[in-house]
Amino acid sequence: RTGKIVWEFYLVPRTAGDPIRGPQGATPLDISTWKNASDTPITGGATWTSYTLDPTTGLLYVPGGNPAPDFATGPREGENLYSGSIVVLDAMTGAYRNHFKLVPKDWHDWDVSTAPSVIQTKGGRKLLSVAPKDGHLYGFDLATNSMLYRTPVTRVENVAEPFAIGKAVHFCPGTVGGAEWNGPAYDPQTNLILIGEVDWCATVKLQTDKQIQAVKPGKAWSAMATINPYSTYGTTDSFGHWAGWVYAVDADTGAWKWRLKSNYPIQSGMTPTAGGIAFFGDMGGNFYVVDSLDGQRLWGKKIGGAIGGGVITYTANGEQRVAVATGFTSILWPTAVTTGKVVILGLDKTS
Repeated sequence: RTGKIVWEFYLVPRTAGDPIRGPQGATPLDISTWKNASDTPITGGATWTSYTLDPTTGLLYVPGGNPAPDFATGPREGENLYSGSIVVLDAMTGAYRNHFKLVPKDWHDWDVSTAPSVIQTKGGRKLLSVAPKDGHLYGFDLATNSMLYRTPVTRVENVAEPFAIGKAVHFCPGTVGGAEWNGPAYDPQTNLILIGEVDWCATVKLQTDKQIQAVKPGKAWSAMATINPYSTYGTTDSFGHWAGWVYAVDADTGAWKWRLKSNYPIQSGMTPTAGGIAFFGDMGGNFYVVDSLDGQRLWGKKIGGAIGGGVITYTANGEQRVAVATGFTSILWPTAVTTGKVVILGLDKTS
């Protein structure tokens, strides 16, 4: 048996030659929001991480990535919908229902790449909570689809400066900063949203218009003026000039209640528990347990390589366990090269 495609939805305008793989979800999107020249393809806007399904409404929340070329807006004037957005679809038909544009006119490679959280706050709101790579935590009231807050949750510097040919622009968060792929978590006991963030800046210098247009289809199209493949998507600050943050933010107001800083970026999932503690790890391979109410560190230990995935807790034979994957490696991250493994932690009954 082969699977059947139930529906398909294009996150950027479909153009001549694009394949149709199944029934198309109804969409209002057309080419007018991009304003590309006839010889300039519409690219980017990809979705590359997890989605969020609200089973009570049947709505699917889809994060959309950055437009391309990443750093040059000239070839793609307009709003570039639905890049940098959370797109809301009918999960049964793929039909468009709504969208939340988080990163307007993106020229920093600030994907909306984390799956949002749909939560019921202590204040009685049904909230959409999402943290993209731009270094902010957003809260949207789903009753009105209005933004309640936009709270900085890592270092944000020099983000209004336009990129230019022959000029190096340094900005934070960089292209691998902010929140990468693990989204916000909610602790209903404290009404706090917890998010781990990357504090790592980057520098970009633009190619000429001629160089941008000369890039062959299928090649990296960032508009970065470099021949170094490690800097295709911006030159990050040197190793050591980076850090990580955990912010705890009031779900109803967006005000941060506590924060803590790590020497290493934090890309792991945040896992608060009913026992009043939260688990997370950093890119140095350190795993932590903190008090969910005030962020006080209760336990910490290096358990392996970089921690970049989710953290789960479960019960086995009547005892609580915590599972975390270590050993994340990537060409973009100067992390320890080691064998990936899953570490299982439990309560030490002798202490």
